[in-house]
Amino acid sequence: MDMDSKALFNELLHRLRKFEDGKYSDAMLLHYLLRQGADGSEFKTTAIKVALDALHGCLNRWEVQRSIVRLTQLGLISTRVHANTRTHFSVNRQAVLALLAKPLPRNLPGIDERHFPFLDEWKSLQTDALSANAANEPAAGQEGDHVPQIPNA
Repeated sequence: MDMDSKALFNELLHRLRKFEDGKYSDAMLLHYLLRQGADGSEFKTTAIKVALDALHGCLNRWEVQRSIVRLTQLGLISTRVHANTRTHFSVNRQAVLALLAKPLPRNLPGIDERHFPFLDEWKSLQTDALSANAANEPAAGQEGDHVPQIPNA
């Protein structure tokens, strides 16, 4: 299996849910912290910044805070909190790798690699939408910008 960011998120989501009674928000936060390199060095941020900026409002600050508590209790992350400032996050790489080593059925959504017809139509619609967006973007000089003409030499 090709392990990329999407695959890692799916694996975290399913394993946290199956083995740790975790939540979607836990997988989102853990994935975000891994993406920020918190498994190698401490990462400093706030719950509000994670919720609004990093996760684009898909979680609210209270969901992020509850996920911080759950992930800490599971030993997947550790935190150092500085009052009225940022929280310092560290991901326990060995604990995450141990979680990822737990076996899962390979037919779960997002993990199952089988192809089915709906995927073709969805891909086609996305390709069409990208083409339409590209066609509607103004070319250089079409929005009132004066493009100087070079006289023939």
